Amino acid sequence: MTTTADLATRLRAMPDDALERLVVARRLPAAALAESGPQHVADFFDLAEALRTDDAVDAAVEHLPRAALLALRAATGDVDAAGAVPPTADTRAALAPAVALGLADEDGHVDDAVAARLAAHPDLADLTGQPGGAPPARPAAPVDDETAAQTGAEQAFETMTVLAELLRAVQDGDVRELVKGGIGTPLARTLGERVGAPAEAVPDRLALLRRTGFAALEQGTWSVTDAGSTWLAADWPDRWSTLVATWSAALDPAVHEVLALAGTDWGDLLTLGRWAYPAGARWLDAELLEVAGTAAALGIVVDGRVTTTGNALLAGAVDDGDADAGSRDAGSLDARSLAARDLPDTVPGVYLQHDLTIIAPGPLSPADDEALRSVATLEAPGLAARYRVSEDSLGRAFRDGLDRDAVTALFDRLSVTGVPQPLSYLVDQVAERVGSIVVDLAPAGTGSVVRGTADQLDLIGVDAELRQLGWERPELTVLATRYPVQVVHSALREARYPAVLTAAAQATVAAVPPVRRATAGRDPRAAARALVERLRLTTERAEGEPEQEWLGRQIDLAVRGRTPIRLTVRMPDGSERPFSIVPTSVAAGRVRGKDTTVDVERTLPLSLVVAVESEA
Repeated sequence: MTTTADLATRLRAMPDDALERLVVARRLPAAALAESGPQHVADFFDLAEALRTDDAVDAAVEHLPRAALLALRAATGDVDAAGAVPPTADTRAALAPAVALGLADEDGHVDDAVAARLAAHPDLADLTGQPGGAPPARPAAPVDDETAAQTGAEQAFETMTVLAELLRAVQDGDVRELVKGGIGTPLARTLGERVGAPAEAVPDRLALLRRTGFAALEQGTWSVTDAGSTWLAADWPDRWSTLVATWSAALDPAVHEVLALAGTDWGDLLTLGRWAYPAGARWLDAELLEVAGTAAALGIVVDGRVTTTGNALLAGAVDDGDADAGSRDAGSLDARSLAARDLPDTVPGVYLQHDLTIIAPGPLSPADDEALRSVATLEAPGLAARYRVSEDSLGRAFRDGLDRDAVTALFDRLSVTGVPQPLSYLVDQVAERVGSIVVDLAPAGTGSVVRGTADQLDLIGVDAELRQLGWERPELTVLATRYPVQVVHSALREARYPAVLTAAAQATVAAVPPVRRATAGRDPRAAARALVERLRLTTERAEGEPEQEWLGRQIDLAVRGRTPIRLTVRMPDGSERPFSIVPTSVAAGRVRGKDTTVDVERTLPLSLVVAVESEA
């Protein structure tokens, strides 16, 4: 039998890193990890009690695989002769997950609280069989069907398009979290219209961006991570392979185990999940349903079966072979090549319309798409995207550092039908109005220069709101100042002059870091590390000697549980004598209890107690 004191002793003896891993794995509630409060863990005994509560034990048991549960049942003697597993090396190996969670010790002794919960768990009542028992038979070969591959690739392209548009919405600051959590129905509807997805799918796609690490949510503020920015700049095959790889890497190890059992048939993951983790239905069912839905959205599973390309993407890569490119042999191509073959081909150009719309007859490369977005507004994402050029979009392009020649060159490069006259007129008109005043770095490297027409610079030079910039006029079409480009540009924009920064000037403007609210919580590992440090410090700073304080807590627990213990007491002559008692009270530096050997009441001074052992 293992008691709270035994577990506390074991926890205290563990190295800090192992103790931190145990605390993280047991998923203790935030109130227990807090630095204060009625439920916070103050010492190792509190931690042991928190780990032995019914809820904590049930949560840990739910994450144990079948072999570990059978080994636990065998160690508690709670199986029949046919199902019992002798305490062999294999049994100890099967117990390793339970030992890592603190449910049993290295010798295979199971905590009595764990044994009680195992006996009471409704999903384990009929658990029988050896740890190595075979799961239900599954098909071995992946889907090798052209239609399935095409369907999966089209679904993957649609999902990646939605994810890319959501990332851009996050970049623009258009995704806001409610105080109570979630994004709210009105925003979901707005984002759905923007990205071309149903409103009810938007929260799931945002969750996918967080799981893959492409977007982050900190205290209600969404942001795009470096990984997300890199993914946006990648081409379509790399987007697909990276998306599947990062999603798969973020899955729970238990989910990976179930998927390995499923092979390429994901049509009934729940049955396999309940076989592999007999006590885990409460959390694993939901995880597996989400995995199946996400896998279908990523195009790696079609009608419950993993496609050949999906199998390669999940594996990360497959060995190169000698088969030709048209073969469906997964060994002939790596995962990226399979993805590139299945995805729709990108188109080299677009149609520029007289009504200032731009029609892409197929998917554009991410680089071309980004270039078009710099001068136009995306109206309809998808396989045949539609953009619109307007005064606002061109003005934005000029303010971002593009000039008339760069915009015209972009249209000439991408258009398959030439540049319509209305579009050329609009570019010229907006360029004269918006891009006519240019702010650049001074040739000497210090200060700024402003270039424009003589009439424009005459107005700027005598403008009272800009007089503090201390203009100099080395040439008729040039103004110079000692102030940096960002100051000059901001001042001109505030005074409503159509000033733009050159590309060289933009590169020197330091990006202002976003204002972030303080994060209220910490990640589980940081919280576990803080708890372990606090426990060690509490032990060192105990009011009495640390060992004496520890012995006192052990006796106090025995009093509360009416648990028989053996006290080793140092006698006046220096010898040590054991007493087996059931303690009844601890007060005034003494412990009182019934001596189970001679059936008498004893009172022993705590200061002379040198060891406490459980006899439960």
